[in-house]
Amino acid sequence: MTVSIRDKISLFLNSPLEALSLVGRGLLCKIKVPAQVVELREITRREPLFLQIETINTCNASCIFCPYSGMKRKKGVMSLSLFRKIVREYAEMGGGSVCLTPIAGDALLDPHFLERLNILKEHPEIKQITLTTNGIALERYSDQEIRCILENLYCLQVSIGGLEAATYKTMYGVDRFFQVQQGMERLLNLRKDVPSPAQISFAFRTNDSKFETRFKSQLDHYREKGAYISHMWTYANFFEAVKDNKEEKLVVYDSRGKKRLTCVTPRMNITVCWDGNITACGCADFEGDKLRVGNAEQETIVAVWSGEKRAAVIDSFAKGKLFPICRKCSGYTPDTFFARPCFKGIKRKQPLPLDFYRNVVT
Repeated sequence: MTVSIRDKISLFLNSPLEALSLVGRGLLCKIKVPAQVVELREITRREPLFLQIETINTCNASCIFCPYSGMKRKKGVMSLSLFRKIVREYAEMGGGSVCLTPIAGDALLDPHFLERLNILKEHPEIKQITLTTNGIALERYSDQEIRCILENLYCLQVSIGGLEAATYKTMYGVDRFFQVQQGMERLLNLRKDVPSPAQISFAFRTNDSKFETRFKSQLDHYREKGAYISHMWTYANFFEAVKDNKEEKLVVYDSRGKKRLTCVTPRMNITVCWDGNITACGCADFEGDKLRVGNAEQETIVAVWSGEKRAAVIDSFAKGKLFPICRKCSGYTPDTFFARPCFKGIKRKQPLPLDFYRNVVT
């Protein structure tokens, strides 16, 4: 489909520098921009597809594919008063989806986790709540508390290092494989007691490209009990904080390649860290300071989203003057990713499709 005049105007309004850059290279009239990409660029110009809130940045694992072990920022827990302020402002902005997955850490370690779910539930504008956990802390919660979690979340993803104790310990740095396995079965069994339970996903993180073939029987067991299965065996470099490790067979893809279109992550959402600092990238900016665009204690969520600092991050790609973290990050994904089927049918202020969470974020 050729770019229409209307789409060109929308592209210019959404990202003037990006459009001018294309004009300068004589490409605007030649490229094909799917209508779905144009529409999602317009939606995200006004508001995020979801808001990520990191309520704690402490973890009980030390994964070799995660920068947590090298993170230098202070560990802490977000105050309930700040959490209420953020949620209220997001609701006033129109609300939508909230992701409680920390940039680095595990939300189930948050002593106020259940109370935060109740706070979110008070706002009908908050339509979906999602979380990824390593599952280690599930044993801290009673059956009734887990049912409450399953009742309030839309998606719950458990990240686990394979289906062998040795592989798990290599990937996650702790010897908790059997406890996590028990927690996974517990989730699936307790889910039966909840009228509209969370969608359960098991995200396997291994160093074995043939993992799904080797463990097909066990994976099919989880699928039969209602779990969605995903598998990853190559990893992003987190601003070069994570590197190849031949001894542990860890494969990290590099950051080479042109990055002229805006990365989809800062286009989609912002992340509020536990101390109130806001980053444009809740994926690679694990210190929360390389792409800092505001502070939730001092500013509103809507002001930060439409503010100059976030715009500078978005426009840096078209300018060809990337922030250092973006230049070195191998997790870069151009926003033409919006053309993927998992983004189909997304509308403003409406619940996001399940396929979005299974392929993009939990």
